[in-house]
Amino acid sequence: MAQSDPEPAPVADTSTAELNGQTEPDDAEPTEAEAAAEGEPEPTPEEKARRTARTFLWTCGWLTLLAAAFLLSDIVQSNKSFGFVGWLSVALTYLCVLVLVAGYFACAREKATLRTRLFGRFDLFQVSTLVVVVAVVFGLLIPTSHKAVLALSLPWALTYWMYGLDRTKPPADTTT
Repeated sequence: MAQSDPEPAPVADTSTAELNGQTEPDDAEPTEAEAAAEGEPEPTPEEKARRTARTFLWTCGWLTLLAAAFLLSDIVQSNKSFGFVGWLSVALTYLCVLVLVAGYFACAREKATLRTRLFGRFDLFQVSTLVVVVAVVFGLLIPTSHKAVLALSLPWALTYWMYGLDRTKPPADTTT
């Protein structure tokens, strides 16, 4: 036998203006668009581009850490014996991963840019390219599946794309 609910559900308090599809001005709350229009100005396209680049750089850092986690999973689950070269490769690959993640996060926090000069004429992107190559080469020497190591190329590809977008254009020739 089913029991009835001892307390009836409360009846919504509605006015005739709300029933007719109109809201009273006292109770009306501004929408998000109205609040944004009143409180802060619309971000400029340059600010939007900077925010998007920051988001991509954070993503690159996290993707690199994720690839490193998959590589660690492969190493732990591997039933193959690692020799000296295998363990040296693991150490150097993870050292390279830490350098890459530090670079991506520094760029995301706007402490550096991909065009920041590090060693003479070499900028951060060029150094990170060398680090990715070293990580992939030594990662391929680890006797496990190589998919996780090759996954390091995805974040690098995103930074390659952003590096090309940020290229400074040469001044136009105005001598004619």
